[in-house]
Amino acid sequence: MPTPPQPVPLPERADLEQLKKRAKELRRAVRSQRATALHLVALHAPADHAGPDEFTLDTAQLVIARMYGFPSWQRLRQHLAAHPGTAGDRTRTGTRRVRDYYRLRTGWASASDLRRCAAVATSDQPGPAEWEPLLSALHNGVRVIAFDSPAGVVFAELTPARVTLSAPATRGQAGTGASATFHTDFGTIAGVVAPEVTSLAVERPADRRPLGWAPVVDGVFVAPNAFLVDATGIVLRTNGSPRGEIVPTTSLPPRATPVVDRPAPPVEATASAAELSAVLAASDAPPVVDPERWQPGVHTRLTPHEHLRLGRYGRLLARHTTGDRVSVTDPVVFDFTPQQGPVRDFVALGSSLSATRMYYDFADGGSGRPAVLGLLDDARVTSVVLRRAGLPDLPAHLAGGTFLIAGPDLTELPEHGRGHDPAPAVLVARDADGSVLEELPYRE
Repeated sequence: MPTPPQPVPLPERADLEQLKKRAKELRRAVRSQRATALHLVALHAPADHAGPDEFTLDTAQLVIARMYGFPSWQRLRQHLAAHPGTAGDRTRTGTRRVRDYYRLRTGWASASDLRRCAAVATSDQPGPAEWEPLLSALHNGVRVIAFDSPAGVVFAELTPARVTLSAPATRGQAGTGASATFHTDFGTIAGVVAPEVTSLAVERPADRRPLGWAPVVDGVFVAPNAFLVDATGIVLRTNGSPRGEIVPTTSLPPRATPVVDRPAPPVEATASAAELSAVLAASDAPPVVDPERWQPGVHTRLTPHEHLRLGRYGRLLARHTTGDRVSVTDPVVFDFTPQQGPVRDFVALGSSLSATRMYYDFADGGSGRPAVLGLLDDARVTSVVLRRAGLPDLPAHLAGGTFLIAGPDLTELPEHGRGHDPAPAVLVARDADGSVLEELPYRE
């Protein structure tokens, strides 16, 4: 009898979204008939693999799950939901809570946001001077505020350019569960819940993979920048239930209409700007905020078969990769605004530049090679390098207020610094004269 393959331990920062991306990358690798990827499928799902051209995302997820010792993707997903911050995350001092992920603040909204909401309120949202903030949440540049008002709960979605308000809703609309009363062009889904509801997940019926837990406070829930509601409706799962309530689109209110309250000059009309806008506008899970206002950034080849396009909008950085088959789906947005809680996305924040990392060139079930990318926050910066102990400097590509550092020898950084360098690697920003503007430690 053949010896079953030994499972691989979950990564130190096991995350469902990252594992979904790995499954998509595995599907691409199998369809490109990479030998090592095909071998991985043969080890973990031989009976489910009909051939490279028919290799589905469901089978790719099954392979990823079995590679980590779970019999199915569903069991892996349930394990991550039931044990946040434990398996694969034992080195952390805490776990990321929903409130931290959405930068949640209760009983508060900024004075600027209050003024913007009051300015666009109509007779459908009476008495804005009497609105009391219940919560404020932020995701990917989309801020959602829930207000208590004399007419009921009013939701507001704010982007740098637009404000979208809901009609008032009463908490009694939730019955014994949850009721979605607000959804928008940028994928926000919000509503009211019964007193016994303490947690809520929002999903697409055809997907059945949870978006994630939505903040629930004072009888309301918000899922900022989630997904566009289509003809299939949505699923609401309360209190950790494995089964949810399917809410058909006909039972939801119409999608709320935004108001552009902060008009601004359009981005310079170039072919690069038009391509970036098309990429961002095509995303619906989650939709990208104000796609026509993004500044094109670095656009380069990462590997012979993989291209990367960056874009910038304020403190947001978007990245989009394409392979052999050109696609305008799945751009990833990273928000460089400050994060709360003991568990954060990897980010290095400086005065001249801000950095995070991504992975590319996926193969064989691994996480691929890392690249460093980020925003340039000082107009004087003309060059950036990654200085590493005992190794040559790695220069960055710069364009449109963004930068990218990628290279085969970035995979393993030295464990210790040298001399006066406290970190094994340091991002160095210089001006046109070669003077150092900032040295920002980059730590794995």
